Amino acid sequence: MNQKNYLITRRPKDNFLKKHIAYYYFHVSNDEEHSEAFYFYPNFMHALTIYKGNDVEIDLDGKSSKVRTSADTDKLTFLYCINLKDKIHVDLQGTYHKIGIVFYPLGINHFIDKPLNEFLSNSFQKLIMDTIFEEHIRTLKKEQPLEEQVEILESALIAVMRPFENKVMQRAVREIILSNGTIKVDALEAITFTARKTLLRLFKKHLYATIEDYKKMVMFRNSLNYALQHQEMLNLTDIALYSMYYDQSHFIRHFKSITEETPKTLLPKIVQIGNEDLYWHFIDEK
Repeated sequence: MNQKNYLITRRPKDNFLKKHIAYYYFHVSNDEEHSEAFYFYPNFMHALTIYKGNDVEIDLDGKSSKVRTSADTDKLTFLYCINLKDKIHVDLQGTYHKIGIVFYPLGINHFIDKPLNEFLSNSFQKLIMDTIFEEHIRTLKKEQPLEEQVEILESALIAVMRPFENKVMQRAVREIILSNGTIKVDALEAITFTARKTLLRLFKKHLYATIEDYKKMVMFRNSLNYALQHQEMLNLTDIALYSMYYDQSHFIRHFKSITEETPKTLLPKIVQIGNEDLYWHFIDEK
């Protein structure tokens, strides 16, 4: 790639990866004076983010990160984010090479060698990845053609894939998403033939979340996606009804509790990146 700055999304090519990964994104700056800041919002599709040649700092509250050019051009940083409740601030300065892998629900579980709650100690943190994965990623350069970068990234993922099978979790997550987060826990018990206590334990183990937090996040994210995709045609009542909130007031309260703004003020500020549901709110911090 010879572009100075770019952000491009790509879908997986490998058939196995297509089942577990929604898309990749490649975010690059070759400009030492570049400055960029944005918020991103809760999503039931979690992201593994890879920075090459950058110093990355996460604040103690887990709600913001700062990325700067590193003196070590070979430095690798892996971040994983499970964002259930908050907007998260990202501040990028100078040159950077950022690769995002956006997983479908339970997708990351196919590429780690232990349950997610043993892999993580926080919902937004730096990770130590498998050595084989890291070795592949080190060969990926931002100067390479994008399709070559995708091939290397997929080779890295395939090298560490470990099929994850838990039919109870897969069914429970599917039902929550299909119901837009409105399904009751007792209904999940009946559908999965699994006791509430076991379901609660499995969600903590494999999704690093409670069932109720996961349900609320699904409802918020689906309402955000729907609103952004149809905002020229819809009013807030339409969005609330489609998203199965009790009423418009319920939707606005939930939206504001996460974003700290009302839908009316925030939605026009959010930008879609590429052709996927990657929505960021860019902010001017000068």
